[in-house]
Amino acid sequence: MNELSLFNTLFNDGLAFDISCGRGTGSMPKVDVKQTKDNYQFQIDLPGMTQDDIDISIKENTLTVASVQKEEKSEEKSEEKTEEKNREVFLIRERAPFSFKRSFTLPRDADSSNAEASFVNGVLSIKIARRPEEQPKKIAIKVA
Repeated sequence: MNELSLFNTLFNDGLAFDISCGRGTGSMPKVDVKQTKDNYQFQIDLPGMTQDDIDISIKENTLTVASVQKEEKSEEKSEEKTEEKNREVFLIRERAPFSFKRSFTLPRDADSSNAEASFVNGVLSIKIARRPEEQPKKIAIKVA
């Protein structure tokens, strides 16, 4: 079994990841997962979002990336009711806020204590270091 097959189970098994979509297109962000000698790299397209909209966590060897974009605050909505004449109304709204939650089961050699994330130009990049491969332990035989 190669390492990528661990990620494949996630897409084939509906129970391996949790998706919840709010208002919007209902589509999930596109993700690339790459393995190098030293780490696992995730690149997730999140156009129009900021780092404050994103929550990343690792628990029990599961990486979870979630985001919630909030609509206008309720205070602003109440102000709009009082100013109905100057109220803005969407004629077309294709970029409605949405939320998602996506989880990835990490391979056994992923070192969740050594992870880092960056967010540049709408792309979230997460690197999770790999532990060195465990070498077989040689046991000396004592002569009695």
